[in-house]
Amino acid sequence: MGWQTILPTFALCALIGVAGCGTKSSSAVHGKVTLDGEPVATGNIVFLPAATSGPKAAAAIEQGAYAVSAQDKLRPGSYRVEISWRKPTGRKIASADPGIMIDETREAVPAKYNTNSTLTVEIGSGDVEKDFALFSK
Repeated sequence: MGWQTILPTFALCALIGVAGCGTKSSSAVHGKVTLDGEPVATGNIVFLPAATSGPKAAAAIEQGAYAVSAQDKLRPGSYRVEISWRKPTGRKIASADPGIMIDETREAVPAKYNTNSTLTVEIGSGDVEKDFALFSK
């Protein structure tokens, strides 16, 4: 067998291997997020792959519900989850623009669920429902 036969065969195998890499299934994830039984009114949820590679996905939380579509290319696997909710305090504070007052907010979700999150989840294939019941204590 000469190079003329081996080289095209190798190229075909490499092409098939590359084509197979693009067919990994994506998952859609949706669910509800509560803090001490109260739906998170407006916030964010981020799914970070536990492995060092792979796409992360994020979604807005509205009225306690979130949805990450399959178009976000979230692959089945293990993820660390970060949840954030900037909740209004009821106070007004001065903005950077002189004379303008804005609503003061604070992070309502404890650090163990966002910046120092210990939340992990296993995402399967297809349409997956994952609810998060968080507690402030």
